[in-house]
Amino acid sequence: MAIAVRIVVRPQRAEVLCQRLLAAGWFSDLVAMECRGYGRQKGHLGDYDGDEYHIDFLPKVWVGGTIPAERRNELVDLVCSTCRTGRIGDGKIFLLKADEIEIAG
Repeated sequence: MAIAVRIVVRPQRAEVLCQRLLAAGWFSDLVAMECRGYGRQKGHLGDYDGDEYHIDFLPKVWVGGTIPAERRNELVDLVCSTCRTGRIGDGKIFLLKADEIEIAG
């Protein structure tokens, strides 16, 4: 059985993560997209033209693909060792049974 993997990480860690995932050889295909997230990290204050404003959605990178189910724990270990900084906003790993995903189009 295959597992669909959806990983959301800080942009600074995305390139290294994708390189390590591809080097592991578990993915036949890998997708990475820029996205924005909102959660416990909250946001930050920005300054534009002398005015201060609050930015709620922060930049993230969404990485996805499918792996064999038996590689699940190895994947989680690899992602955590690559992306974990110990601060809020490191990201999330979503694992779904691939047979429960419907592809339209």
